[in-house]
Amino acid sequence: MRRSGKIKRNRRKSQLRVALFLEEMGPYGERAMQAIAQFAKGRGTWRVDMANFGEVTLVDIAAGKVDGVIFGRWGELPDLMNAINRSGVPAVDISGADDVATPPARIMPDDHAVGVIAAEHFLARGFEHFAYYGLPEAFNHRWENARRDGFRDCLAARGFTTNCFNGSARGWKDLHDDAHLSALSHWLDELPKPCGMLCCIDAFAYEILRLSRDAGIIVPEDVAVCGVDNRLWICMLANPTITSIPLDGVQAGARAAKLLAGLMEGRKVPPVPILIPPLPIEQRESTNVYAFQDADVVEALHYIRDHCNRPIAIPDMLRTIPVSRRSLEMRFKNLTGQTLQAEIWRAHLDRAKRLLLETDMSIYEVGENSGFRTSATFNVMFRRATGMTPTEFRRQVKLPIRQG
Repeated sequence: MRRSGKIKRNRRKSQLRVALFLEEMGPYGERAMQAIAQFAKGRGTWRVDMANFGEVTLVDIAAGKVDGVIFGRWGELPDLMNAINRSGVPAVDISGADDVATPPARIMPDDHAVGVIAAEHFLARGFEHFAYYGLPEAFNHRWENARRDGFRDCLAARGFTTNCFNGSARGWKDLHDDAHLSALSHWLDELPKPCGMLCCIDAFAYEILRLSRDAGIIVPEDVAVCGVDNRLWICMLANPTITSIPLDGVQAGARAAKLLAGLMEGRKVPPVPILIPPLPIEQRESTNVYAFQDADVVEALHYIRDHCNRPIAIPDMLRTIPVSRRSLEMRFKNLTGQTLQAEIWRAHLDRAKRLLLETDMSIYEVGENSGFRTSATFNVMFRRATGMTPTEFRRQVKLPIRQG
């Protein structure tokens, strides 16, 4: 009888109940939940109950009926935190919220890196004037401040200033009233041009495109616009389509699940939040422009981007650009800060990253369709640029879930 009782207790312990409190968070939250589901299925010992469907409640947490919690944005976040703190249940926060006063383990996007990526994107296109459209200071959201600071700090290090819009709105509804939009339109009209602008979310980028049309400002020639989140229904319906920086929900969800598993096994809470770098920028029409004054350099940049799917030889490029190789290389380096060959390699690698993330091509096919002459060259250059092999990059970044 004792033996069968022991087996029964072990069976109970082998089934862990994980509560998921996560409201809609756009592409980031959706992909995070998919990665959590993938991890749970791989474990085989997790039972994930979702609060959205009433499968688990705060009462269950307080009563000790939950082994672990992963939570994001949630309507009753203070009550949820109180229940977690009272029960002592292991928990991981992926919300990135500002109002988690005594947070447990935290996984959040590296929002400072988001701003840096946007700044580097515009610098590589030759812009000398920059703007940032974010939330008014009264909002004081950590994630928004970090995106602004990353953008502004990166540009300041290169000797440039950033023109930031500081509206007087005090709530989300105020962002759509006449006073706010009028001030925003005036600011947009007064910006020095051409200008590279980062908007803290895709919806703000869409708003800038709409106001630009009304004012006769041309996007991207006068103002090039980049958003954040890569919400496809916003970015693809916009005219022109919007360049955006995606947040890596896959890594956030996978790291959150792995972290929770460790906490439920008795490991300590990390002392600082774990930051997840954003994914490569999704380049679309709203930034498809170069602001360099040298027409030959601009033509060279367009040639590289248009032909990065196959090997690019500088002599071939010079057949379309009537200038000597030495002159073009010197002017290119003076304006962009890097060599012509380095830009060619970067274009090949950017295409390879996109194919690794968006297709199921083999590694060999990715290299071949990204302009690399041999697989060995592809692997060496990719690892030198990213610190990972193409296979490792795909495994870490692309969601390991197949449809059908």
